[in-house]
Order: sequence, then structure tokens, then C-alpha cells
Amino acid sequence: MARRILVSAYACEPGKGSEQGVGWNWVLQLARCGDVTVITRANNREVIESALAAMPDTALRFVYYDLPAWARRFKRGERGLYLYYLLWQVGAYIMARRLLRDVRFDHVVALTFGSIWMPTFMQFLGVPFIWGPIGGGEAVPKNLLGALPLKARLMQRARYFLFGLNRVNPMARHCMRRASAILVRTMDTAVLIPDCWKDKCSVILETAVAEEVLKELDPTRRGGDAADHPPGTGPTTAIYTGRLIGLKNVPVALFAVAESVRCGRDIRLVIVGDGPERQRLEALARTLEIAARVEFRGKRPLPEVLQALRDADIYLFPSLKEGGVWSLMEAMAAGLPVICMETSGMAVITSDECAIRIPPMALPEVRQAMAEALVALCDDPGRRRAMGEAGRQRILDMFRWSEKGEFIEALLARIEARASSEEGLA
Repeated sequence: MARRILVSAYACEPGKGSEQGVGWNWVLQLARCGDVTVITRANNREVIESALAAMPDTALRFVYYDLPAWARRFKRGERGLYLYYLLWQVGAYIMARRLLRDVRFDHVVALTFGSIWMPTFMQFLGVPFIWGPIGGGEAVPKNLLGALPLKARLMQRARYFLFGLNRVNPMARHCMRRASAILVRTMDTAVLIPDCWKDKCSVILETAVAEEVLKELDPTRRGGDAADHPPGTGPTTAIYTGRLIGLKNVPVALFAVAESVRCGRDIRLVIVGDGPERQRLEALARTLEIAARVEFRGKRPLPEVLQALRDADIYLFPSLKEGGVWSLMEAMAAGLPVICMETSGMAVITSDECAIRIPPMALPEVRQAMAEALVALCDDPGRRRAMGEAGRQRILDMFRWSEKGEFIEALLARIEARASSEEGLA
């Protein structure tokens, strides 16, 4: 008989990134391991049903739940989200109890939101319980707080305070105690798990690259001689893709480009993305006298983002903290060498073979190190090519969705073997 798996996935939607894409893609991989029932939000129903119609053989069943209309007034965008999510989890737990009257599930997975700070109640079902992949332990290194606007700086300081409270957080501790397995996105979150439950932990990023994106970003499809022109025959193109917010540390990229220009390098920077920091960044580019070398393209559809990656030579990613960041994986899949910080998700996704990774030093030192890395890659097309090839191979080997499916299958088998062994000893 096939395994029966129950999943709680508040965020679950095909064709999306972020938590929605995480929920959808993990559910598809879980369906490789058994018959899967997913509790998710009712507002995802139309797009999910449309996607399922194209996959008639997938062992997936969706049950939709949302709070009453009066409760939905609490949520206006991100405002009220945490209260709404808490109430939704209560309702999802009640629905799960009803499902258990008719179906004996072998496993229950609390999937999204994947945060150590966001409670679930699925551990109370009396079914072997898997929590994650969860994040929440990722934070900006303290010596780099000066790179942030005041509001973001205060939020990070509050985050440090919460890290200390996590060990006495009753909901988190109950989830850890009851879990058969705890999946954490990075080592930053793993260190928040008390030692007595660390043997339950596995570090696995929540994100991967879709097969269609890997195909689209095959470097052999790149036009022209991008990444192959020697110094002096045309500008080297660096690219950043992502939101323009304080945590992304994009001013450091502008400083690195400005310093590279002062060192005599012919370089341009393409910025694909939008956000509240855009005007400040545009002003900084003018102040640094590189406005003519920096192109702000704004938020673009995915095909245009992928084309911009294919046209670039270097991926410049100065973000201070991440989980499994989609944009970085896409750049590596495109065969681009990477310059990034050696923290949080970047430390997991990249290696020294495919990226120049900047340790979390003081901000002036980070600026200088990033500029030196940019100059070094501008001067060495062969190194760029070798790093780009290593990065794409790393994605192919470690960060495909099929790899998540293989991990889940092995995890479920270990949990079941352990349960059988314990029954035999009883």
C-alpha cells in the first residue's frame, strides 16, 4: 500500500517563487513518495486545479481552507499576516483532525510557512511529524549592521534578541520534541535547535532550479561572445537580480563598480528588480559618477530576467542574508561566476570553485574586497568561464527539484525503519 502523507502548506501555488513556489514544488516531490493530501488556502484553488488538470497521474489531493470573511479583514498585505497565519493554522489543524477520521496517514509534514518563528499545530495529530524546511536563524552579521537603513537595523537587533528566546519558545520546543525529523534551510537555523534534538536535524535548502529554467539557461544557448571577450574589447557586464531593499546591500555593488572604474576597468552594471531603495540607489550612482554605467531595468518578467543573465559576464550579489535564494541559483545555472557574501544561504549554495565569497568583515573592508573581486574577474575571462562552468555543475548536482525528491524518499524510509525497529523492541 502506498504511503499516505498529509501536508500543511499555507503557501502553495504553481508558477510562483518565494514560499508559494516552495510549497508547490515540495508537494510535487512528496507525491513521488506516496499519496499526498495537501491542506492549503482556498485562494490558491483556481490556479492549483488548473495545474492538476495537466497532471492527471499525479497522486495529489488538495483540501482548501480559509478563515471566515470577518477574520480575513485582519490581513491587508503583510499587515496582520502573522495573526492571520496563526488563526489559519488552528483551522487547518481542525480540518486535519477531520481528515484523520477517514484516512490513516503515515506521515504529516508542516511545510509552509517554513519558519522557526511561525507556529504549526500538526505535531498534535499523533502521526509521525516532519517540520520544515524551516528558516529563521539567518541574520545580518553584527559588524555589517551599518549597511542597513535605521528601520532594518532595528529589526535585525530585535532578531538577535529573539534568537535568545527561541530556546524557551514553547511552540517551537513542542514542534522539535514531537518531530520525527526537523529540516533546516541553513546552518544559521540549525544552531537554534537545542543539542538534545540536533540528531533529528538535516540541513537542506528549501529551493531548487526547475528543469525548464535549467534548459533555458544552458550556457550553450548564449548568443555572441558574452563572457569570452578579452579586456579592452568591450565592457564587462555585471548583473544583480532581486529586490531593492536594505538587506540586499546593493550600495556595496555600486561602490565596487565605481572603484573598478577608477582602477581603469571598462564595466557596466545591470540591476534587474525594484523596491523602496531604488531612488536612493539611483542617487548614489550619480554621486559616484557611474550613472551612465548603471542600468536600472526595474522588475521584469522571468523570460527577460533569464535573458539578462545570459547576456551578462559576472553575477554581483552583495546580499547580507538569505535562505535558498532563487536568483543566485538562476545565475549559477546560467554559467555566471559569482561574487557574494559568505553567509547564510550563499554559503550553502556556492563554493570556492564557483564564487568569490567575501567574509562578513567590517563594511569598508567588504567594499574593498568586492571591488578587488570585480577587478580580478574583469581581467580574467578564463577564470570567469571556469567558475561559471563549476557553478552550473553545482546546480545540476545539488540543487534540482529531483534531488529534493530523492532526499524525501530516503528520509521517509529512515523514519519508517526506525519506527519498525522501535515496535520490534517494544
